[in-house]
Amino acid sequence: MPLSSAYSDNDWKNVKPHVAPGYDKTAYNLIYDHHSHTNFSDGKLTIKQNIEWHIAMGFNALTITDHNNMRHLEKINKIKEEYVEKGILITSGIEWTTTRLHLNFIGVSKWDTRIPYKPKDEKIIEAINKAHDQGGIVVCNHIPWSIHEAHYKNHPTREKILDWGVDYIEIVNDDSQPENNFDQKSHNFCLKHNRKIGMITGTDMHKPDGLISGGVHGWTLLNLKDKTEENLMEELRKKNTKIIYSKTPYLDPRVI
Repeated sequence: MPLSSAYSDNDWKNVKPHVAPGYDKTAYNLIYDHHSHTNFSDGKLTIKQNIEWHIAMGFNALTITDHNNMRHLEKINKIKEEYVEKGILITSGIEWTTTRLHLNFIGVSKWDTRIPYKPKDEKIIEAINKAHDQGGIVVCNHIPWSIHEAHYKNHPTREKILDWGVDYIEIVNDDSQPENNFDQKSHNFCLKHNRKIGMITGTDMHKPDGLISGGVHGWTLLNLKDKTEENLMEELRKKNTKIIYSKTPYLDPRVI
């Protein structure tokens, strides 16, 4: 595992954390990011640095979803107890990354199946079912980025994604160009199919001061009886999230 030389664990130690705009503490107690990366794939931060950045950006819950591997799992399991005492919930997942679409599998404990470069529909369905068999949640990530920036020519339609049993569509992705940061079409689609497919936001953070959209625009809110991974998964299955979106990006307070 490579070491980060540009950042340190103390970079966010003395900053004042952001508060999500319009956040109602009486209605929600979990401010969640389902999508970020570390140096276990193509991210620039260690796991601890990733967590500290999230705290500074106003989150108290996150899932680390490195591309096509879960080598971070052992390290996350060692460090997450340290943050439970601080009221921070940390879980693991994987970003199933192909040239047709990107899917986040949240709450899976392992992934030992080869991930195809250009999967056919049946391979995508097989992967979705495998994640669900582990009790996981499936999110389709950054559809506008995939189509307009990565130029995936055969991205599945939203109707197919719904039919295949995907749980959420990522409505906000902060590592997309500003014009693709908020997915209005998916937002409308999820409203039309309320509780059949949910809305979620993701920072998709690879580099804390290098988000393509300019900063953080979205936070996902949930309400948990207790801040545990089991309760998080239970609430996600209900598809009862609230989305906060800010057109103005929130910048890393370490560099403001």
